[in-house]
Parts: sequence; C-alpha cells; structure tokens
Amino acid sequence: MENMKMDKLTKAYLDHGMISEEMTFFEKFVEGIDADEIENYLKRLRKFSEEYIINHFRFEEEEVFPLILKYGNEKEKRMVQMLQNEHVTILKKLAQFMEKVASYGAHPIEKEIEEIMRSSREVLEMVLLHARKEDAHLFPNL
Repeated sequence: MENMKMDKLTKAYLDHGMISEEMTFFEKFVEGIDADEIENYLKRLRKFSEEYIINHFRFEEEEVFPLILKYGNEKEKRMVQMLQNEHVTILKKLAQFMEKVASYGAHPIEKEIEEIMRSSREVLEMVLLHARKEDAHLFPNL
C-alpha cells in the first residue's frame, strides 16, 4: 500500500512539471489564434483543456486527495479542501471561457479576439497559481 501511495503522489508531482510546460504551450497557442481557423482552434482548445486540466484535476480528486484526507495532518487536509474548491472555480471559469469562444462563431471580430486573449490569460493565471500552491504547500510535505 505504501508504494502505491508514493506512486500516485510521484505521478501527481511529475504531472505538475508537465502542466507548467503545457501551460506555456497553451499561452503561445492562444496567441496564435487565426480568425479564419476558429473551428480548428476550438477543437484543439477543447482537447487541450480535457487532457491537461480536466483529466489532471480528476486524477487529483480521485487518487491523490483521498490519500491526503485519510493520512495527512490537519494542515494538509485544509490545504486539500482549499484546492478542491479551486478546482471547482477553475473548471467553472474554463467552461465560461470555452462557451465564450464558441459563441463568437467562425469569424470573431478583433474585439472578440481581444476578449478571447484576456479570458485565456485569466484561466492560465488561475491554473498556474493553483499548481504553484500544490507544488509549494502540498507536495513537499508528502
């Protein structure tokens, strides 16, 4: 059981390095929006969000957080509860962002592209701040 717990925690920690790299990619990806290819952009954005944000959060919620809630100290348990709340907030913001992008149609105007950029930065900042909290306050203790 101890090895299984460590494997899950190690995976979560390593995933954070990948997420940081992927968020850099995402930022560049968003900056490269071509209004003529908004449909392809939306498909790639959905795929990216599913793979690197939603699935990662799901893994933490199902595999990592239950272990900490079972075996962690009170400070770690409070941290997990805060991180779980952040997951909800981030996923809600991500869903709003995706809806906004989809609502602009195949040919967004310049103002809409600017809004996509602003909203994407908000999502990026939320995800990276969240990952930094986990890296700084949760994983080192484990």
